[in-house]
Amino acid sequence: MKVVFITHFPNLYGANRSLLNLIDGLKKYGVVPYVISPFEGQFTETLKLRNIEFAIVPIQWWADKFESAGNFVHKSYRIAAFYPKAFKRLYLNLQLIPSLADIVKEWNVDLVYTNSSTTPAGALLAEKLQIPHIWHLREFLDLDYNLHLDWGKLLCNFFIQKSDAQIAISKAIRNHFSSRGSKERMHVVYNGIASTLELERLYKLGNDSLRVDKVFTFALVGLIHANKGQDIAIKALSILTQTFSQVRLLIVGDASGDQLAQLKKLAEDLGVSNQVEFWGYLDDPYQAYLASDVVLMCSKNEGMGRVTVEAMSVCRPVIGYDNAGTSEIIQHEYTGLLYRGDHEALAACMKQLIENPDWAKQLGMNAWKRVFEEYSIETYSQKIYEILLSVVTQHNSSKQLIHI
Repeated sequence: MKVVFITHFPNLYGANRSLLNLIDGLKKYGVVPYVISPFEGQFTETLKLRNIEFAIVPIQWWADKFESAGNFVHKSYRIAAFYPKAFKRLYLNLQLIPSLADIVKEWNVDLVYTNSSTTPAGALLAEKLQIPHIWHLREFLDLDYNLHLDWGKLLCNFFIQKSDAQIAISKAIRNHFSSRGSKERMHVVYNGIASTLELERLYKLGNDSLRVDKVFTFALVGLIHANKGQDIAIKALSILTQTFSQVRLLIVGDASGDQLAQLKKLAEDLGVSNQVEFWGYLDDPYQAYLASDVVLMCSKNEGMGRVTVEAMSVCRPVIGYDNAGTSEIIQHEYTGLLYRGDHEALAACMKQLIENPDWAKQLGMNAWKRVFEEYSIETYSQKIYEILLSVVTQHNSSKQLIHI
């Protein structure tokens, strides 16, 4: 089976890392991967190293930032500025489809697989070539990244549901994109983050790195963004430092604009700048997990939370906000802790684990076991291969009936 994967971004954030895991896992089923990326970047460099054929085509998103706050005049101005850009994105995608189709026809693929909800290019391509299309839904868009769909949620959801199958990375994502009567082709498949063999290695690595002779360390890993809650973590740490002098917080991830400067100023204003370390982007986030005792997930609307599962894979308990995909992964007081509320609620959970390090270690052991059972690449790729096979088989059967 030949599959072309459409990715929306050229760097190695969660969606593309999960795609690489999937490509690796599908090898045993004879799936030959091809990739379309909008630009070159870390992701395409990795494809070169793995000898995976790809093409660069500047496909467009069908979503953009849109600030809905403000009075009628401000909203009207923003709407007037937004829709010309939306039409331009649509026009550019339509212009790209013929050349994109030529590339994919040369590869002679059986199926188009869109790896994100941010672009309709894969669906348009599959429609032109009359081959099956699968849509992997990995983000809310509006709730997690403040993105507004060009043609509204209702119309875009209708378009998404016309694909031959949809795969959601959590029940929360499924419910966000499906209506009451449209779930028969919507599958929930949690991301796999490592092979079973690798998970056994990570267990040993994580267990061996747990030490009691160091400053108790929390880590928050991921894109620095207003919705990711880095400010909440800093405020929670400021409460803890009133009682515990030996505690620190690692903030790991890329930042855009002045967000990093704002967080550094917040830490300084709260008197914790010496306890908060900004590590920037790491190619290998496991460096941060292994340097910590506990990992934080402060995003209120996490589609699934690859960081959560990765941290659990090295025996680290995660304290997460009790909503969306995070609530599906963390079992409260068994593999980690869930909190509701603001920084004070988070600080209370952090305090529990500082005061009970043996319990924190046991939560981490339980967390690893859950990852091994449910989030391996083998489990992930098998479930998705079954969907691929079902879609292609059904499409081929329909073609044969038409010819008859």
